[in-house]
Amino acid sequence: MNTFITLGGRVTCTQCQAHSKRTKVQCRSPAIAGKTTCRIHGGKSTGPRTIEGKARIAAAHTVHGRETRKVRSERRVKIAELQELEALGRQFGLIGGARTRGPKVKIRRQT
Repeated sequence: MNTFITLGGRVTCTQCQAHSKRTKVQCRSPAIAGKTTCRIHGGKSTGPRTIEGKARIAAAHTVHGRETRKVRSERRVKIAELQELEALGRQFGLIGGARTRGPKVKIRRQT
């Protein structure tokens, strides 16, 4: 960590560890005492403290990229159904050629 000497050498502090997404340059502001980031990059944040606040944050952080967990799980189910149908089509000779990418699906035999 880089340290700053400010106010004519009377105050020393660490440099903020945040980096710009666009330029990849490290922030040049001093970090808040006891933290690794400055006030602009979340050094003043204490995060949720109550049980309700922590639950609210956990429920809100379901988005990864542009998808939610629900969308990903629905897609996973649909892909599994398609792979099972493809496996059945290959078993009965309706589908030929190369198999599509992805894990092989075990066919469940109905008795």
